[in-house]
Amino acid sequence: MDLVSERVRAVMARLEARDAEDRVDGTPQSQRLRAITPETGQFLLTLAISVGARTIVEVGTSGGYSGLWLALAARECGGRLITFDVDPAKVARAAEAFVDAGLADVVEQRTEDGVAGLARFDGDVDLVFLDAEKAIYEAALEPAIGALRPGGLLIADNLTSHEDELAPFRQRALSDDRLVGLVVPIGKGELVAVRR
Repeated sequence: MDLVSERVRAVMARLEARDAEDRVDGTPQSQRLRAITPETGQFLLTLAISVGARTIVEVGTSGGYSGLWLALAARECGGRLITFDVDPAKVARAAEAFVDAGLADVVEQRTEDGVAGLARFDGDVDLVFLDAEKAIYEAALEPAIGALRPGGLLIADNLTSHEDELAPFRQRALSDDRLVGLVVPIGKGELVAVRR
């Protein structure tokens, strides 16, 4: 059974086209969608379902593209996606995508700092997806680990596309005794780590 309906695919295609345009039309980086790749989305969906993710937290909503994949997993597992972004324009664009895809009922959007948001969870999150400004990754690591239940997953995007910039984050995450993981060369490079 294909979990991605034609309705959801249409919204994803619209966001993929917008992301492609943003990358070549001079849209300032801060306003671009900077979406994950479709194969990364399928990877997220697969991993989230594999751990029965009922509580999924995303830091970096942007236009909602990765959130669509995560919301599909949340629906499949009987859970919800809580997604954080500080940019009201991106939050509004993502809200429209979630409604258009018929997934708004499993998504809770929060227009606030995701690092602070993560700190309010205490060992009850099944999956944390980190895809925000790279400068916050290190600050997000400790609250992300604290938010995860044992067996929960931390996934962080852009580990190969921003290899040098994220090297300190990668080193800290992969040397933390509470995590077991690796960087998977899919899309822009996904750090995948399990909370021990």
